[in-house]
Amino acid sequence: MKYQELMKAIKQKEVRPVYLFAGPEQYIGNMVEHTLVETVIAPGLEQLNLAVFEDKNPDISEILSVCETLPLMSEKRVVIVRESAGLTKTSDKKTVEALNKYIERPSGSTVLILCDSSPDKRKKVYKTLKEQGAIVDYDKLNKIDLEKWIGRRLKLAGKRTSQRVVEQFVMDTLYLENDNKNMEMVDNELNKIIDYVGERDAITLEDIETVMPKSVEDNVFKMVDYAMGGNKGAALKMLNQFYLEGEGPFGVFGLLLRQIRIMLMVKLLSEKRMSPDTIAKEAKLAPFVVKKVLQNGRRYRVAGLKRTMIEAAELDLKMKTGQIDPEFGLEWFVLKL
Repeated sequence: MKYQELMKAIKQKEVRPVYLFAGPEQYIGNMVEHTLVETVIAPGLEQLNLAVFEDKNPDISEILSVCETLPLMSEKRVVIVRESAGLTKTSDKKTVEALNKYIERPSGSTVLILCDSSPDKRKKVYKTLKEQGAIVDYDKLNKIDLEKWIGRRLKLAGKRTSQRVVEQFVMDTLYLENDNKNMEMVDNELNKIIDYVGERDAITLEDIETVMPKSVEDNVFKMVDYAMGGNKGAALKMLNQFYLEGEGPFGVFGLLLRQIRIMLMVKLLSEKRMSPDTIAKEAKLAPFVVKKVLQNGRRYRVAGLKRTMIEAAELDLKMKTGQIDPEFGLEWFVLKL
């Protein structure tokens, strides 16, 4: 089930005895977990009815003993086993059998939450949890859900803004493009902006630009645009700035190739007469990124971009095998764009 379904069930006090919180967005899982605890444990009695296990290789008999203990002056007891404990990934037969047996016949007065950002679907425990319908997916949010999340957060903070500002914020977080970005990072950036705005109720593009300086990826895109537009001097100036900021030639080269790859992908899909929104969905890119590529990419030709990718592969090999100095090779590549 999706975490939104669990939230609805919690509001209706329809809580299962066992859950597996699966997926990379454990930050959202922690929020849902907090709501669940507030719902099923009487206020002020959390210390008596909430147990959290996070040490590696915990004693399964201790965990199950707590699960089978009746709650004290509360509707239910909550037991949480963090991913760091490694319980869902263990290969110890005794532990697996004991946990599996409990999942099949859990205590009705306890809510057991197992956390695993990347569960092994081949494991017996996972299969049993799936049969019980107890798996809650915390996958990365899509664009629509991400914007809804941001909207709710701003509303709670008493702030308002425009769709254009939200799109710019989403793009600057790189959440939709980078698998390493998570909702905890997004929330931190949002909190910075809310704090910066202070008593003002409106958040503007200027606020976003002030609080969230352009990332290396954004500036690499700008450097590529300068180089392909013929402004080689500005492109080399930006390249030198990257070095001054501590970026290495291979790091910049990798980001540069990513931008060219995105441009090529967008151009190929646009030639199929796809709309910007369809391209964004197909290429798994933010719509604003696609629009920016289409606006700035009229002068880019597919054949030229393909040729550039081939030249980049050859240069990458020469730099990594010491046939050419990386800084010189990258400068040559930027000029050749």
